[in-house]
Amino acid sequence: LTYLFISHNLSVVEHISDRVVIMYLGRVVESAPTEELFASPNHPYTQALLAEAPKLVATRRDYTPIKGEIPSPLNPPPGCHFHPRCPRAFARCKAEAPALKEIAPGRLSACHLNDAA
Repeated sequence: LTYLFISHNLSVVEHISDRVVIMYLGRVVESAPTEELFASPNHPYTQALLAEAPKLVATRRDYTPIKGEIPSPLNPPPGCHFHPRCPRAFARCKAEAPALKEIAPGRLSACHLNDAA
C-alpha cells in the first residue's frame, strides 16, 4: 500500500509515515526516512520546523517563529528560496539554487551547507 499524505501536522506525519519529504515554497528541501529526519534534520528549514513542533513534555517553552517574512510563491527570491529567512545563509545561497543531492543512503537535502562539509 502506498499513499501520499500531505500535512502541516508533524506529529501525525511522524507517526504514520515511513518517509518524509519537506517542502518550502514548492521546492523539496529534504527527504529522508521518518526516524532519521526527526532524529537529525539536515536542512535549516527542517531544523526550524522540528525545533518548534509541539511536544508532549509538560515544560514551559517559548515559541520562536522562523524570522523574516515568507516570500511570495509567485515571485520567489533567487537562489535558495529559504535564504532570506535562513540564519546560516551565505552569498552562494542568494545566487544559486541548491540541487537536491544524496547526503547519506536514502537521504536527500537541497542545501549549499552540505557542499562545505
